Amino acid sequence: MNNTIRGILIDPSAKKLSYIDIAITGSGSCLKSLYEAINCNLVELVRLSDSLDLWVDEEGLLKIDESTKYFHTEGMSNPIAGRGVILGVKQTEDGEESTDCPCTIEDLSKEIKFREFSFNPYY
Repeated sequence: MNNTIRGILIDPSAKKLSYIDIAITGSGSCLKSLYEAINCNLVELVRLSDSLDLWVDEEGLLKIDESTKYFHTEGMSNPIAGRGVILGVKQTEDGEESTDCPCTIEDLSKEIKFREFSFNPYY
């Protein structure tokens, strides 16, 4: 088993997308690496498509203040507070498995929009 998968980190503070290697443990989990990349203690999965997963801070909107930065994609009902990681996903006999992101930064830069703080982050 490969010990890393390639994802795309979305950093709304820097208004930047970058490639990131996410470590996979011997048991096949990438949670520890996602916590570090997103800078959180609890992640939430947002399914973007059959082949794309977005991992975000589960408590992101509970921690907002004037310095909070957001991102969203077309069709997303709420913005995401803080960082996110996009990974690929594939079906296996045992369920689903995270894989390398099949998209490029160039592909996603057309879809990701960055936002600043607002007293109404759902604008």
